[in-house]
Amino acid sequence: GMGRKSDMQQRIYDYIAQFVAENGYPPSVREIGDAVHLKSPSTVHFHLKNRLTLQKELRRWIEHLQI
Repeated sequence: GMGRKSDMQQRIYDYIAQFVAENGYPPSVREIGDAVHLKSPSTVHFHLKNRLTLQKELRRWIEHLQI
């Protein structure tokens, strides 16, 4: 349901925020998938694109993520 989708988006968001804070660059889509146990890069991208409340700097990083 919607609750679970939103929870996954929050997990992805939190992971990216922590990763960028620690490393100064964003994680790869594969790393995000491994962190939140999503095997499909397209699923990761789906959640990223639907996370409309991302902070601007994180959205900018995400736009440059490569599979």
